[in-house]
Amino acid sequence: MSQGPEPERHHLVLARLREEIRRIEHRPARREGFVPCGLPGVDEALPGGGFPRGALAELSGGPASGKTAVALSLFAALGTEGLCAYVDGRGEIYPPAAAARGVDLSRLLVVRPGRVEPPRSRPGPPSLPHEAPPRGDGNGRRPRPRPWLPGLWAAELLLASGAFAAVAVDVPVPRAFTGADSAARRLQAAAERGGAVGLWLASGTGSFRVPAAVRLSLASEKGRIVARRAAVEPAAAAGSLAAAAAVDGDPASGTAGSVAAGEDHRAA
Repeated sequence: MSQGPEPERHHLVLARLREEIRRIEHRPARREGFVPCGLPGVDEALPGGGFPRGALAELSGGPASGKTAVALSLFAALGTEGLCAYVDGRGEIYPPAAAARGVDLSRLLVVRPGRVEPPRSRPGPPSLPHEAPPRGDGNGRRPRPRPWLPGLWAAELLLASGAFAAVAVDVPVPRAFTGADSAARRLQAAAERGGAVGLWLASGTGSFRVPAAVRLSLASEKGRIVARRAAVEPAAAAGSLAAAAAVDGDPASGTAGSVAAGEDHRAA
């Protein structure tokens, strides 16, 4: 039985994303160490003076706290070292603002995963690696939409590709859902495999948590972004920081397209 046009559109988006990654002519060598973002109030709070490669870092904070600004500053600091990607689940990226922060738009891929509704008919095999499509309740009511799933899939694909020096993910995901633990572990494994700096821009206190090597709480104070380091899970910190110090993986070919990007104007 057909599952309707939405799943087909979803698979088309993912296919196009894979094609963009394959367009990279040469996959860069494995990366290791730490990358400063160039903002003193943030770099001073980071172990090693920068964000660890091959690991996830969580940025939290309220509106205008500077999460997007930190991500774009990191992209700008990387310069021509590598390509960057931004999963824009909110649709708020603004190209001129990104360029004003020094981001080379020709080396930036922005992915807007969009919203994917569950199929009306009885679901077939799982369409995403994180979880099976939700089933109805047996009373004819449609399952609750899960629009964040395409963003998680895109984040995993980009992090694991090895084609990007840094990947920022701004996708509003609820704290608890079926398959949440598996999704979090897959994102961590993808970052370790691909060697990128993975930035998870947390939506709020009740949002999805990733196994981060470092967690920063951001705030804007007198026009300056400052960061305070929060506690992390010992297992996540040990594994991810070890990966940042010495990443071992398999080379593969790929390519990257460049798309316009920008920042949230509320960020300081």
